[in-house]
Amino acid sequence: MVDILRRFYESLKLLRSDINRVATSHVAKAELKHRAEGLAEEWFANISPGLAKFTVLSTATVEAYSACFFKLLKLTKGNNRKAGYVEALLSVTKTFHDDLLLPVQVQPKLAEEVSLLAKLFENMPNPEEDAYLKEAIACATHQLFRGSAVLGWSAAIDRVHRVIEKTGFATFNAASKTMAAATTGRFKRFSKAANITSIGELREYFDGDILWVLEGMALLESNQNTRLRACYEMRCQCSHPGEAPITEYNLLSFFSDIDQIIFKNPRFAI
Repeated sequence: MVDILRRFYESLKLLRSDINRVATSHVAKAELKHRAEGLAEEWFANISPGLAKFTVLSTATVEAYSACFFKLLKLTKGNNRKAGYVEALLSVTKTFHDDLLLPVQVQPKLAEEVSLLAKLFENMPNPEEDAYLKEAIACATHQLFRGSAVLGWSAAIDRVHRVIEKTGFATFNAASKTMAAATTGRFKRFSKAANITSIGELREYFDGDILWVLEGMALLESNQNTRLRACYEMRCQCSHPGEAPITEYNLLSFFSDIDQIIFKNPRFAI
C-alpha cells in the first residue's frame, strides 16, 4: 500500500505542476483532463477502499480527501478554470504525505497478516463453510476481529455438526451417556448425556459439551480438545462485552488451530 500511495502522490504532484504551466485561464487540453479524471477514479476505485483497513486513518480523514477528489472529477466534465484544478489538487497534495502516507508507513503490517489468513482457507471444499470463512476474512480485512472470530467458529462447528451427522447421532448419544456414567477418570464431571435425533437438535447442544463428547468418541485427543476450547472461549469473548483485546495475532492463532485440528484433520473430513 505504501508503494501505491507514493506513486499516486507523485502522479498528483506532476499533474498539479503541469496544470500550473497552462498559459490560459481554463484547462481545455484533453490529455490533462483525462489524467485528472483517471486519478480521481483511481482514488474511489482503489486507494480509498485500500485505506479503509488501516486503523491509524480515521473515516473522517479519508472522507475529506474523497470530497476533494469528487470536486476534481467534476472539473473534468467541462471547460473549467485552471484555478479550480489547482485548488483541488493543492488541497490533496499539501497534506497527503502527513495525513495518509506517513500513518500507513508506521502501522504494523496488517495487510500481510490478512493475506496469510486468506491463504489458510483459500481451498475450502464446502461452499457453505467457504461462505462463512470468506465473511470471516472480510471482517479481518476491515479490522472487525471479533466478528471474524465468531464467523470462523461458525464454520468450524458447522463442520463438526456434519461429521457427527455422518457418523450417526446414535453413536454420539451413546458416547455421551457412557461419559456421563463415568465416576472416575477424565470424564467424571461430565453430565450432559445427549438424546440427539437431528442436526437441528444438535445445534441446540452447547458447543463446549460437543467438544467433550468428540474426545469421548476419540475424534479428538485431550490436547486438541484443550486448544479448541480456547478457540471457543475466544469466540464467546468476541460475542459478549468485555475489555480483553482481540488482535490480528490472536486471530491468526485462532484460525491456525481450527484449520489444523478441524478442517485439515482426516477425522473431520466430509
